[in-house]
Amino acid sequence: MANQTDSVHVYDTWVKGKNGKLHFDVMTTNQEKALVLAKQYLVGIGEPNAVITLKECQFCHSEPLVMFSEEQQRQFREQGGFIITMPV
Repeated sequence: MANQTDSVHVYDTWVKGKNGKLHFDVMTTNQEKALVLAKQYLVGIGEPNAVITLKECQFCHSEPLVMFSEEQQRQFREQGGFIITMPV
C-alpha cells in the first residue's frame, strides 16, 4: 500500500520510432531511473534502436503515488517505476 506522502516523478517522453513519434510518461523517482525504464520499454515494444536521452525524457511534475492503480503502485515498488502510454 502506498504511503500518503509517497510521490512519483513524471517524465514526459517523446521518441522517434520506426513508424513515427511515440509518446509515453515514465513514472519513477529520478532521471537516471527514468532513462533506464524508458529504454527497457522501447526494447519491449520492438524499438531497441530508438534514441532516448534527457532531451526526449524530461521531468514534468510530481504526483501522489496513491493516485495510481494497485498494479502501478506494485510496479513502482518492485521495479522502481512504470510507463503510461499517451496518445500522440
